[in-house]
Amino acid sequence: MVVETGKITIRDLEFNCIIGTLPYERENMQPVVLNISVWLDFSLAARNEDLAHSIDYVQLADDVQDFVCRSSFQLEETLVVETAKYILNHYPKTLAAEVSVRKPLAIPQSAGAESSIKVIR
Repeated sequence: MVVETGKITIRDLEFNCIIGTLPYERENMQPVVLNISVWLDFSLAARNEDLAHSIDYVQLADDVQDFVCRSSFQLEETLVVETAKYILNHYPKTLAAEVSVRKPLAIPQSAGAESSIKVIR
């Protein structure tokens, strides 16, 4: 059997949430930008043109945003690790998940601070 591993990527998913360790970051939501990639076997989805054999990326984006907002992480590192694990646990077709987060307002005169991780099942 040939496994046709493919990658689905959600780019620049931007929303506001509580993240950070400083007192004002624990009280005020701030923007974050997530990039999410998931690897899975594309063979059945491609052969049958059936979303049931793939991952609904709109649902994935909604689920990840809801998870991050409910979690109120302190560290970017925790956010990316726990979000990647969330994806693997809630999307069983996922063979690997890569998550990056950027806080665009974290560092003045820069595009922000960013952390990322790739977790393989």
